[in-house]
Amino acid sequence: MRKDVRRSRRRGPALQWLLLMAGLAALLALAPVLAHAQSPDSVALVWTAPGDDGTVGTATLYQLRVSLQPIDDTNWDQASSVPGLPAPLPAGTRQNVVVSSLTRGTTYWFAIKTQDDNGNWSGLSNLIRWDWVYDTAPPAAPSGLTAAREATLDVRVHWSANAEADLAGYTVYRALTDGGPFVPLTGAPIVTTEYVDTTLPTGTTDAWYQVTATDVSGNESARSSAVAVSLDESAAQAGDWRIEPGYPNPSRLGSMVRIPMMVPSGAGEALVEINDSGGRRIWRRDLGVPASGPFTLNWDGRNEAGRDVAPGVYTAWLITGKTRFSVKLVRVP
Repeated sequence: MRKDVRRSRRRGPALQWLLLMAGLAALLALAPVLAHAQSPDSVALVWTAPGDDGTVGTATLYQLRVSLQPIDDTNWDQASSVPGLPAPLPAGTRQNVVVSSLTRGTTYWFAIKTQDDNGNWSGLSNLIRWDWVYDTAPPAAPSGLTAAREATLDVRVHWSANAEADLAGYTVYRALTDGGPFVPLTGAPIVTTEYVDTTLPTGTTDAWYQVTATDVSGNESARSSAVAVSLDESAAQAGDWRIEPGYPNPSRLGSMVRIPMMVPSGAGEALVEINDSGGRRIWRRDLGVPASGPFTLNWDGRNEAGRDVAPGVYTAWLITGKTRFSVKLVRVP
């Protein structure tokens, strides 16, 4: 799309403007602005960032307007500008702003436009009507939670993204005994689907993790299922090889997948093979004789010919002598 837009710019500003407007307006229509109560005189508006050229790159500026009547292209200039908007983030990123000092019981209308780096403005987003109907429904509990120890006494926790359009972020909880108590590790909700716990007390042998999701109205979900991770190095000295779930999982094409393992004392040679859903080997890595303790193998999502694999389900096999361990890896577009 970038190539097409650059060509259109050489053809003249009118065609350039039409292409950009079409791309930005389409994205805003697909990723609508949503409104949710924040406090007795405030409302939180949430939207998904468009790009600079349609769905690519980062836009330059937002302009949000509010009015006591529906907003359209004919009265956009008469609607009041809302200050304090965030700078646009890369396309596809969820953003929000809290509009305060509103009069309870008064109906308000909101709409937003986006500007690119050449000063071109998009068309109007969808129109939001705010009539003080409060959101009390919490998001769904996060799913797909995994936890894996890294080379240091750190644990990387990963989970699948929630689908709610008004999601504000996630809170990670940790317990040091089976069944709790669980305490929050994050202050304000975090927007990523991954968290590295670097605060484990020295001597910790096991830890359990849960995650919740919170929307922009402050509604917190139930906690996810708990996952446990072992941090006992003595177990690695006396135990067997262990392969942990890879992360992120699912992973997007072009991204790196990390596969944690625990290497026992006196381990011999080992290798890792990744097979497709038909059992065909697509990638192999000889590990040699790694040192005992935690070890992380990185897979770049490519086959032995150096090409990105297709979306689908893959199996990573850890092979040590006559013993085989496996974990599933999912690649998505």
